[in-house]
Amino acid sequence: MPGEGPGRLQTIGEVLAFTDEQYRLYTAVHEIGHATAGLATGKCTVDCCELSIVPGAATDAYTDISWVQDRFEQNTRLVMLHGGLLAQDRWMKEQSLWTTDRYRAARSGARHDFAAMEELGANEAAVTAAREESQMLLAQHWPAVLKATDHLCTTGRITGGQLCDLLLGHLPGQSVRDEAPLAPSRGQGAVRGR
Repeated sequence: MPGEGPGRLQTIGEVLAFTDEQYRLYTAVHEIGHATAGLATGKCTVDCCELSIVPGAATDAYTDISWVQDRFEQNTRLVMLHGGLLAQDRWMKEQSLWTTDRYRAARSGARHDFAAMEELGANEAAVTAAREESQMLLAQHWPAVLKATDHLCTTGRITGGQLCDLLLGHLPGQSVRDEAPLAPSRGQGAVRGR
């Protein structure tokens, strides 16, 4: 049969070889990573993250996020875009699931994020700085990332308000929001998952 045999390329799902529950968490943490990194910049608002997985069939996951259009927009968007893969990478390591092949599969699955980064036209130094900022922001909020991931897995949806409550709940006295609410920008869009 076509697509079978020793020369056939494996799908991302075959390389990951996760249980249904692991795949659900892996997908959810990606979307929560985007949302958390974006919110933590103080320059993004999140309407919601949604997750729909039918085992053995289709997966749809996305984060509906808006950002402020200002001179920092490129950095804000890069930080947010890095958040998904960085969250997956950390989650796989913490679950003792990380392998080189799984990391490569995760990068392949995040190709839409890399394409969006490329469209921004940032130089390598800007991309690296945004990656480091995203990693730091995720580390600061990691307990909330895990709680939000569980919520998204359980319910299939988390609102930006619910995510903000989780982020604020573990850092008393600190805020992930600007003092003035962010107005939706023309730069709003959905970061689509698998």
